[in-house]
Amino acid sequence: MKFVYAIAACVFMAQASAHAADHLRCGVVTEPLDWNKTDLHANLTGLSVEICRAIATARYGAPNRLEVQAYTSEEAALLAVKAGKADLAAGVTANPGAGQRDGVRYSIPFFYDGQGFMVHRAEGVHDLAGIAGHKLCYIEGADNDPTVLTALATRGIKPLPFGFQEEGEMDAAIMDRHCQVTSAYLSKLAEARATFRNHAEYVLLPDLLALAPVTVATKAGDLRLSGIVNATISVLLQAEFLGVTQASAEKYPHSEDPRLQRLLGEDFAMAAAFDLPHDWSRHVISLVGNYGEIYSRTVGPGTSFDLQRGLNALWNKGGLMAPLPLH
Repeated sequence: MKFVYAIAACVFMAQASAHAADHLRCGVVTEPLDWNKTDLHANLTGLSVEICRAIATARYGAPNRLEVQAYTSEEAALLAVKAGKADLAAGVTANPGAGQRDGVRYSIPFFYDGQGFMVHRAEGVHDLAGIAGHKLCYIEGADNDPTVLTALATRGIKPLPFGFQEEGEMDAAIMDRHCQVTSAYLSKLAEARATFRNHAEYVLLPDLLALAPVTVATKAGDLRLSGIVNATISVLLQAEFLGVTQASAEKYPHSEDPRLQRLLGEDFAMAAAFDLPHDWSRHVISLVGNYGEIYSRTVGPGTSFDLQRGLNALWNKGGLMAPLPLH
């Protein structure tokens, strides 16, 4: 499994003091509590840290100019940003109300999660309609609890709802096949599936009832860092779109394509706007890779999450991932 590699160790090893001016202090949600019913994503630390490595490269020139700070909830990570204890929080759900309350600004999404369903292959359930009459297990009282049952009811689908208070109990019920269908955010389902002894026998249905974009939060008043974050995520996406990889970025030849000129630092406008070296974006790609490469080594097929691209495919491949224009 490629998911938990050296990044897991870096979560717990700060490389500089919290006040170092030449390091990016990146807050990530590493240990969602079992009884926390508001943080609905899985532990996306691997993906979040890679995004932070890209941002650190953009701002300070190297991916290791990074201090990763672990928080047990999204709220704690956002409060750290508000208090100036962290420069940003990666892996948090965009929420306008929370943003206003906590004084943060959200980036464009770097991952789309969503309310989905998992079934054992033997159940013969292939879509939402097949859920009817099956025992549907979920965490009772979570923010997505009413969404699931209401959305299914509007479609005329009547499962046999069965709520749990603790995730561990529900996971045990899934493995013992007491739960025929389970609903949670896709990342959470994939994380649970990875712990099952027969994990390959469980499949995620293609249907989603709700979307939850995963973003980076910065302090509302730090417009430069907010801009660098959005520009960095856009560079990772545009690099994949144009076929520029970690291996090819530094040696990529001159092109008359203005999109490549902007991406690889031949157009100085974007760099000047953020007071960065003209080739900062080329440097980011060569040290961290493009978005597709990051996705593949953190949450994609072959990792413990084993998530197909789906909504996280590029916009021209049927997904929702799209960069902001690089000008």
